[in-house]
Amino acid sequence: MTGTSDDDASETREPVRSDLADIDARLQAIRSRREAETRPRRAGGGKWQGAEFAWRMVIDLVAGVGVGGAIGWGLDTLVGTKPLFLLVFILLGFGAGVRVMLQSAKDLQRRNKAGASSGAAGPNGNDGAQAPEDEGR
Repeated sequence: MTGTSDDDASETREPVRSDLADIDARLQAIRSRREAETRPRRAGGGKWQGAEFAWRMVIDLVAGVGVGGAIGWGLDTLVGTKPLFLLVFILLGFGAGVRVMLQSAKDLQRRNKAGASSGAAGPNGNDGAQAPEDEGR
């Protein structure tokens, strides 16, 4: 009887080892997939980085004009001179927006030069600030 129970025990151990190996392989696949999904994107890569930067510049300009307009309208309401401060602060807001846009463009140039000198190029060999290639549309 003891010989039979030892044979049963070895038979149950072998499937357990293969099941554990199977479970381990599944866990490794899940971990690697989850790591790939949660890995942060590389800065400077991405097909639409140029468009994202362009929208950032547009938003900077519109925000400058909007804030300037709001300040001018508020001052005009307080003082009682309707178009004067509104026009002045809209122009000042436009100037501030252009200034922020130029600083952003200089910052992008600096990052592109640093990326080009370190060899960090995008998937197509570009630095990500160029227009995307035509995809046959």
